[in-house]
Amino acid sequence: MKNTEAGQIFEYLTRIDTKIGGLAVRIGGSAADPPLSDRVDALSDRVDTLSDRVDTLSDRVDTLSDSIGSLSDRVSEVRLGLATLAAGTTAQFKNVDVQFAKVDARFNRVDRKIDGLRDELVGHMDRIHDELSGRIVDLETPPRGGTGGSVMAS
Repeated sequence: MKNTEAGQIFEYLTRIDTKIGGLAVRIGGSAADPPLSDRVDALSDRVDTLSDRVDTLSDRVDTLSDSIGSLSDRVSEVRLGLATLAAGTTAQFKNVDVQFAKVDARFNRVDRKIDGLRDELVGHMDRIHDELSGRIVDLETPPRGGTGGSVMAS
């Protein structure tokens, strides 16, 4: 309530108290009961005390609100930093993937060369084997009609 409204209410209650105070004594109330105005004053004091407490709580809420705002700003900064880091990391992974693709291509070329050399080596080994087999056969069989030499040579 506004202070002017509270003042008006207080004034009305004071007038009512004055009228009721006399009435209470006539009806059978005791003169020792505090007048209504005193009770309203006590209530008004309690309301003021509560109002002060509410103001204190309001200040605390404002302080907490400021703290939460600061934390929110910090969280936004951290999120931005993480997004930047994620973008940079993604770019680095793409570079690494490109490097791996190049290495894979190079290994594939080396594998093809090794396969070619293996085929060539096997071919040479087959020819050497055939030549040796022919010469061994020539050595083991008696010469025919005065001719000698390897099977390959004939």
